[in-house]
Amino acid sequence: MKQILTRKRGTIATTAALLLAATTALTPLLGTARAATTPVTFAMSAWIGFAPLFVASQEKFFGAYPLKFVHMDSGINAAVISGAADSADLSMNQVISDHLKGFDIKIVMPIDYSNGADAIVASKSITAIADLRGKTIPLDTTSYSELLLAYALHQAKLSLADVRPTNMPASAVPAALLGGHAEAGVTWAPHIQLITANPKYHALFTSAQAPGLITDNFAVKTSFLKAHPGAIPAIIKGFLKGTAYIKSHPAQSYAIIGKALGISPADARAQYAEVINPSLAEMKYMMTGKGNLKIIPYKTNVTMVRQLMITQGQIKPSQKIAEPSLFDTKFVTAE
Repeated sequence: MKQILTRKRGTIATTAALLLAATTALTPLLGTARAATTPVTFAMSAWIGFAPLFVASQEKFFGAYPLKFVHMDSGINAAVISGAADSADLSMNQVISDHLKGFDIKIVMPIDYSNGADAIVASKSITAIADLRGKTIPLDTTSYSELLLAYALHQAKLSLADVRPTNMPASAVPAALLGGHAEAGVTWAPHIQLITANPKYHALFTSAQAPGLITDNFAVKTSFLKAHPGAIPAIIKGFLKGTAYIKSHPAQSYAIIGKALGISPADARAQYAEVINPSLAEMKYMMTGKGNLKIIPYKTNVTMVRQLMITQGQIKPSQKIAEPSLFDTKFVTAE
């Protein structure tokens, strides 16, 4: 179980006041005082895609805006809406839902996109997506698994109406397939590997075939942006430094990442291969759609997620989404 951490603002404020007083008294002796910092809380669940953030935090790449991780099993969206957390990892459907409810939440940076960490896994007797027609497909319908399934079906000129999705936790999908209760299912790592370790099963379609479809997104309230205009530029720069550090110092990085996630450095390395942290150029393309990269841009992503939310009955067809209201692109385009 992931531990839920909270930040006691009163305690931190009191400690900060005491430290400030002590530093002031010692200034004549020290010569210069340490620069003030503004911690930024980030609500999240444990996920390998946050690797550059873990590394950047450890190596102090965020400068005056150190990121403080708040691990949560649930309630991440509510935490950023209420102000209990300054920022959060939010999925596209959460940001759309918040927007339609009148909450001024904006995505300021893509954190990662799945690169094989999500997959439709099937019996080897099923060789094409078209073979899924009429099949029972176990998956977590509250997750991006259904979006991946819908996307794959669309590529084969099918829709969710052509299959029989059955809701279950992603962790239960291996038992459903290996127990003979279904011929195909949708899940994510490490559950994928539990299925494909059996020679009778294979990954039929993975998120590596739909780059940019399944994303994690750095989101904040606009009130935070106004109160701390320097925070997001510092976090983006730190994130990019963290990504570069993983490439240049892999051994040290995977040790940091493994410690943050409670896994071995070897497991951290293996899991990291299944996500991609976008470069600055990729961030710009994802958020603006300007360019010609082989990544699904946010605008297309929003359209697909909205349609899925309509199919699921989460929103009405009459509820329109103005994509620019969901993003604040100026931070990635300014870099």
